[in-house]
Amino acid sequence: MTGPGLFNRPLIGLVGGMSWHSTARYYRLLNEASETRRGGGSTVESLVYTLDFAPLFQLASAGDWDGVARHVGRAAESLEEAGARCVALTAVTAHRVFDGLAGALHVPCLHVLDPVGLFLRRSGCRRIGVLATRFAAGQDFFDDRLAQAGIGTVLRPAGDDQALIDAIIETELTQGRVTAAARRTVDAVAGRLRARGAEAILLACTELPLLYQGGPAPADIVDAVALHVNALLDHAEPMP
Repeated sequence: MTGPGLFNRPLIGLVGGMSWHSTARYYRLLNEASETRRGGGSTVESLVYTLDFAPLFQLASAGDWDGVARHVGRAAESLEEAGARCVALTAVTAHRVFDGLAGALHVPCLHVLDPVGLFLRRSGCRRIGVLATRFAAGQDFFDDRLAQAGIGTVLRPAGDDQALIDAIIETELTQGRVTAAARRTVDAVAGRLRARGAEAILLACTELPLLYQGGPAPADIVDAVALHVNALLDHAEPMP
């Protein structure tokens, strides 16, 4: 297959499978945005390395983040070797091992929270409520990365609420189950974060936006996946 412009744009490499449902959303959003930017039929030249989620989840549950880093790093290096000229992790929790991974690559690896921080700074938001897995929500990389953008306060759900979020992610969304009951629960947890002063609610698990695909999300919801996708396209194909 040949044609003008074939393979002359940077290939985007996606480390996927964490879970495949969120990876599928990354792939869809990338190509929808590419069509919007460059016209119908213009899809993104990309590579996807799909990891087996089950052993990764077992490693994370056991606290073996070095093991997680080895699997994710192997996938990212394989994408680089295959020709990817930028790499992205399609799971926010996987960014817990981002620094070591990015340092080992010779191509850019775009952090999911960098475009989030830029968006929040431009929006004037300084107090953000975070909905994420327990593996990510309480980690320093959240505070540190968002602090670089001037976010002064990161609010997290209380213990019981965090357990509810984890249950929805682990037993429903990563299994492809999207229910109205789960959305009501997430909305209620977000409401309690707003009551504590959150000016916006960051969906910092790549599965959580699936709850809002059937209808509009509240105006203060910030979708980390959508912002990450746009940043990837900006890197690969800058807007004219």
